[in-house]
Amino acid sequence: MSPMSLYFSEGLSDSRRRRRIGDILVTVVCLIWLGISGWMFFGDMPEEIFDNHTSKAMQERMRACEGSFQKRYACKQQLLLSGERWGFAVALDRILLMCGPPITLWIVWSAMKRRER
Repeated sequence: MSPMSLYFSEGLSDSRRRRRIGDILVTVVCLIWLGISGWMFFGDMPEEIFDNHTSKAMQERMRACEGSFQKRYACKQQLLLSGERWGFAVALDRILLMCGPPITLWIVWSAMKRRER
């Protein structure tokens, strides 16, 4: 056996060292996941999320509202509220998809460490 393999096997036989290496590995994996998923999920947010009453796309949709003043007002309010609700749901979904796996990994790793003691 090479001296390098002896060093690694001796190092991993120590439970404190194994836990420390596991902590570092889990932390690095979680940070990489958060960085990549955050960039992927929030780098290309749909423009409808940021639409407000002054955006051109929303103005076009509001022009389609017809009828009396009350009907047009209700139609425009419905367009604005549905856009805000949809935007919140998309953002919340992306945050949960981004944070769920690292939190789960950290909980599982913590349970494995407690069980080993």
